[in-house]
Amino acid sequence: MQPRLIPENLKNAREALGITRLEASQRMNIPQSSYVRYELGTRKPTHATIIQMAQILGTSADYLIGKTKNTTPDSVTVKKDDAPIIFEIANGANNLNKNQLNRLYDYYIKLAKEK
Repeated sequence: MQPRLIPENLKNAREALGITRLEASQRMNIPQSSYVRYELGTRKPTHATIIQMAQILGTSADYLIGKTKNTTPDSVTVKKDDAPIIFEIANGANNLNKNQLNRLYDYYIKLAKEK
């Protein structure tokens, strides 16, 4: 059974980014009319399209299908050219043991509180 998109969640995710329907459709590389129909609930996206929408809108597929109210994304893609420092930290973290990862996370939490 194919998951069913919740149009209101799609709209909320788009609005949380502060982008228009046109911008959302351009980021998804689909016609604006198709995006509008998804948001109105008159067109049903495939599972792959829902995953793509979630990635582009910075949320989770589970949120878009109403499985959770948590809008936190399931994954984050970091491109070396776009964010080289974050890429190196994420890539290097793959080789850390659990204790080192916990220390890195604790340090991140301290830095985040300094904002």
